[in-house]
Amino acid sequence: MGAKQGRALPKLVGGLAPTACCYVFWRACEFNCGPKSLDEVVWRRLAGLGKSKCMAEEERKVRLVDIANRAGVSRAAVGHILNNSGLDSVRVSEATRKKVLKIAEELDYRPNRAAQRLRGMPTKIIGVVLDTVNRAVFSARLSAIEAEAHARGYRLMIGQAHHDTDEIKTYLDDFADHGMDAILCMFDVMQDFRPKLKKVFRDRNNIILHSSPILKTQPCVRVETSSAIEQLVDHLADRGRKRVAIQLWSPTDQLMSIRADAWKENVKRRKLATSESLIWTNPEATQEPSRDAIDDCIQKLVVKNKADAIIASNDEWAVRIMQGLHRHGYSVPEDLAVTGYDNLDIADVIEPGLTTIDQCHAAYAKAALDLVEESLQGDIPPSKRLRVIRPELVVREST
Repeated sequence: MGAKQGRALPKLVGGLAPTACCYVFWRACEFNCGPKSLDEVVWRRLAGLGKSKCMAEEERKVRLVDIANRAGVSRAAVGHILNNSGLDSVRVSEATRKKVLKIAEELDYRPNRAAQRLRGMPTKIIGVVLDTVNRAVFSARLSAIEAEAHARGYRLMIGQAHHDTDEIKTYLDDFADHGMDAILCMFDVMQDFRPKLKKVFRDRNNIILHSSPILKTQPCVRVETSSAIEQLVDHLADRGRKRVAIQLWSPTDQLMSIRADAWKENVKRRKLATSESLIWTNPEATQEPSRDAIDDCIQKLVVKNKADAIIASNDEWAVRIMQGLHRHGYSVPEDLAVTGYDNLDIADVIEPGLTTIDQCHAAYAKAALDLVEESLQGDIPPSKRLRVIRPELVVREST
């Protein structure tokens, strides 16, 4: 046997306890022993049972009862503190709560979400289905939602649907199978696939929609687009602009339709030019502004129809329009005022600074999480299912 000089291998006994098996297995490895130098049966027991027991003991999750024993309190009290169980029947002092939380942190306790789900308890996990062409805005909104969820003790699981109703259904099914407490559907509902979604969402509970519900009973959070256009038109009219144009990126997007209607209503209210020739819709029907599209927009709205202000569909379009105007020999804001929408970082970087609309993501996130928690308590009354966020005008030098 290739043992080191002066060291003897401990005697092996067939009926070793698991802890002894672990010890002897480690010692056998240290001495470079194998089946030829140890009893075959004992070796196999060490390699199979002993090693697996060692690993099992090493990897065993901390249980509520482990924390309870160390804290000297009941398991029910620990469950109440860590998992919100027994809300009506368990009471604990603040000192006990702090003690249990400290021990849980020391033992690296992690809740068993699968066990919670089987017992019908909240998992404190929210599913999020994303699908948007406006990635920058939804990324900022998602960040605000994650921060609000974290503050309330929730975690997020996220999927992207890629404008595919089958993919949306798959994510809804997956999230339901994993016991999500609720699901946030953060996607722009394009008119062309709204009918298909009615079947997908039927008989599903605790789902919060963005902008508008698919089914009448669904709660949703919406940023009031018409209010944003009203604020922009008022601001431009107050600055003396008479021919306020609006740029839209798609003829089928629901939000673009709402903006067009709000523009018509508000330029009429402020007694400004109301010709529909001051509405320009991207013929390419894409949200990304190409150079050709920008030149066409300027030609139709400024050169031909003498617009003295342009309300762009978002900050990226606004910046590209400002650059295009400069190429064509116009100055902003001396010749034309330009406004954006979304208040992205670029709005404060570009020269001149861009007047735009802030969609108030923190307020949106709070409203969404309020709806999640209210839906978990039961049916939300019809009058409280819609939460409307009023956006804010951010004035900079472009107007």
